[in-house]
Amino acid sequence: MRSRFRIYLIVPAVLVLMGGLFLFSGTVGASPSIDQNLSSTPAPDRPGPVPTIYPPSQADNGAQVYWGMCQDCHGNEGQGLDASWRSTFAPESHDCWGSGCHGEDAPDNSFVLPEAGAPALAGPGALPRFSTAFELGTYIHESMPFFSTGSLSEDQAWELTAHILHLNDKGNPELTLTGTNSAAILVHQHVNLPGTELPGILILSLFLVIGAVYISQLSKEGTVETRRGNFFHHLHPATIPEAQSKFSFTLGAGGLAIFFSLVLLITGALEMYYYLPTPDGAAESIQILTSLVPYGNLIRNLHYWSAQLLVITMMVHLARVILTGAYAPPRRFNFILGLILLVLILLLDFTGYVLRWDEGIRWALVVGTNLLKTIPGVGEGFYQFVIGGAEPGAPTLIRFYAWHIFGLTLAVAGITVWHIFKVRRDGGISASPPERGEKTKRVPRAELVSKEVIAMIIAGVVLLLLSVFVPAPIDQPLLENGALVGDSRAPWFFLWIQETLQYGNPFLWGVALPLAAVILLGLLPYVLPNAKKEELGRWLPSGNRLGQIVGITIIAIIFLLTLLGWLS
Repeated sequence: MRSRFRIYLIVPAVLVLMGGLFLFSGTVGASPSIDQNLSSTPAPDRPGPVPTIYPPSQADNGAQVYWGMCQDCHGNEGQGLDASWRSTFAPESHDCWGSGCHGEDAPDNSFVLPEAGAPALAGPGALPRFSTAFELGTYIHESMPFFSTGSLSEDQAWELTAHILHLNDKGNPELTLTGTNSAAILVHQHVNLPGTELPGILILSLFLVIGAVYISQLSKEGTVETRRGNFFHHLHPATIPEAQSKFSFTLGAGGLAIFFSLVLLITGALEMYYYLPTPDGAAESIQILTSLVPYGNLIRNLHYWSAQLLVITMMVHLARVILTGAYAPPRRFNFILGLILLVLILLLDFTGYVLRWDEGIRWALVVGTNLLKTIPGVGEGFYQFVIGGAEPGAPTLIRFYAWHIFGLTLAVAGITVWHIFKVRRDGGISASPPERGEKTKRVPRAELVSKEVIAMIIAGVVLLLLSVFVPAPIDQPLLENGALVGDSRAPWFFLWIQETLQYGNPFLWGVALPLAAVILLGLLPYVLPNAKKEELGRWLPSGNRLGQIVGITIIAIIFLLTLLGWLS
């Protein structure tokens, strides 16, 4: 009796269990939204966490982020939300578009998936809308993940970008993606990084030494001056007063200015082979030159630092002329030529700065050019002439490029030749005439050239050190309609103007004041007393003491405002 009772209990239990299994399998197999083979094959194991690698590369860090935030939708290998990947989900999650999941009636704490699903990130045909890593990284940072848009940090976005490139066999573990190099990295091409720049630096140093030795040997045309000489000799008069040929008087500023100008000319010509003067290509081409072209980074750094050192050299030269009273007649007009050269060099540096066309130049492009609008009467027309339209854009870039390569460069070259000619025509270095019955001791120009060559060697070493250890500034490509926020600032040589703008009227402080400073400096030899002839050739002559005070006060104020702008 008891055994029959057990049978009566067991048989119904078995039938209920079998019926439940039948109903469950039938429900899964009836879903019209899922491939039929998903229920007929056993689900493989879900991939576990990505193993930690030490030290991790950027792509390794990206793999960790991808596993935690991206792979559910895009697949563990970037294959996308295909049938094989969905088969690894729990059976009730195979239909990602089903009720209560990610369909049109998804709950508030979920999100709706596109009908096409999450796209593949790796493999043939993947990532068709992106051409550079910058575009991909920016999209990830701004639009992903789908369930929490914009929650990724900038570092995580670049790590994910590096990992996706790695999934497509296009990445390079030696490269760390950032906003300042990612525009140079093509999504659909393997990244080949250039080798070390050390051999080029050593070769350049060797050429610098050989050139210096060669010029020094030619400079030994001796204590006996001949009519022949090389290019550097003919930049000077045949003989120079001994006292005024000393480095402590000339500071080597004239020779250094020629040296930095030659470096700028050569490196600028090399950069032109890669630079694209278009809004879409400018920043990208500079990133390519900096990151992917052999010795491109060195060439760009040499060009940048030569420009900055040229500005400093010319400011030192201006101060030296004022403090020695060297602008006295007949050198007044040549002083004006030198002042014009300084202004043109600043504009040349400014246009080259804007040609980067990245986020770092936004102040110069927006605030700097808008100062032109403040000029009464002609401001709006002058602004459109410079910018090429109602607002900065492609015409602005091509105009700045034309001014930088042709207009300003030709003007600087022409006035430089005129300036050197006037130096020769006015008798060379300023010096007092010999007293009656005395004869001024003069030395051949070769000796002055030798001293200038020494200054060039020192300047060349400083230039190389700066180029190797202090890279030229670079930023992510300029975004359209980007806001002027953060620590946007002018280039260092116009920081003093930016600093004065906070005091009030932009025309008064940003246009009229700088123009007044240049005019006042130009009037020094014409309005204020000049050094007497017998005082020339030495520091701080009493004859132009007032000119020294005015000129150095202007230069000191500019320096202090620049320093304040740098520290703020």
